[in-house]
Amino acid sequence: REVCASSSNRNFKGRQGSPTGRTLLMSPAMVAAAAVTGSVADVRELLP
Repeated sequence: REVCASSSNRNFKGRQGSPTGRTLLMSPAMVAAAAVTGSVADVRELLP
């Protein structure tokens, strides 16, 4: 299953391309943490 981390303010079926994929709405910092780790991560654990 495809999962997209997004900081947009819209979340509906097919919004990010795949009609069966899932979009997770998160803050820009959380999106960056997900991009760095390759999975949903807690940004607080990545900060010094």
